[in-house]
Amino acid sequence: MCILIVLRGFHADHPVVVAGNRDERTDRKAAPPGLWVGERASLLSPRDREAGGTWLAVDGRGRFAGITNLAGVPPVPEAPSRGHLPHLVLDHPDLDAGMAAVAARVHEHDHAGFQLVVGDGRRTFVMRHARGELRTCEWVEPVLVVTNEHEPGQLALRGLPTATAPGLDLDRRLDALAVLLRDRGGPGQHAVCKHGQHYATVSSSLVAVPHADPTLLRWRYAAGPPDVTEYRNYGNLGRRLLPATDV
Repeated sequence: MCILIVLRGFHADHPVVVAGNRDERTDRKAAPPGLWVGERASLLSPRDREAGGTWLAVDGRGRFAGITNLAGVPPVPEAPSRGHLPHLVLDHPDLDAGMAAVAARVHEHDHAGFQLVVGDGRRTFVMRHARGELRTCEWVEPVLVVTNEHEPGQLALRGLPTATAPGLDLDRRLDALAVLLRDRGGPGQHAVCKHGQHYATVSSSLVAVPHADPTLLRWRYAAGPPDVTEYRNYGNLGRRLLPATDV
């Protein structure tokens, strides 16, 4: 995923709202959101069919993880896929343990550059790995924007004030975020939605993460550039995160 927009604390029942586009080779196949079962937890995530990882995942406890690559950072020969990191960080009982597991994995096997964003309704963290160095910072502001070209706080998106205006109900906020994800830019403007023959925006997600009841999950997913691809509703998958006794 090459842009992540994270809103925290705007809605009581859905304290985390995430919007993001994945930019990738157009011939690289992917699956829509589905169940992923780890050693300790079950998650929901779309899946990269080539390497098996993901770019965005949520669990049944109100937590999310999303990842971007980093433009301009040299590749690492034979590096593991970065797509396993969102699964790894959420497959732990708390955020601190998950981030420690990521740090240990990156120390054990060098990875290509990435920004891993992980959080819940109380905290948001950015783990940035570039040129062999891993830095973790807590982002305390309620709005976070990162891309493969921008660290937190560097990019001012047009339309973001509308999407973060107070008083919007959840559906209207998701609609406003969808406008941002469809933006193809222009002179002097960052292109959020990219088109190209070999490399482009290949999917888009709008996710409202409930703090307690996973059946309240909202997940709009477009399996292509969102300006020409309709979002489909995958929120009903939230029931798959219920404990077995509740299903």
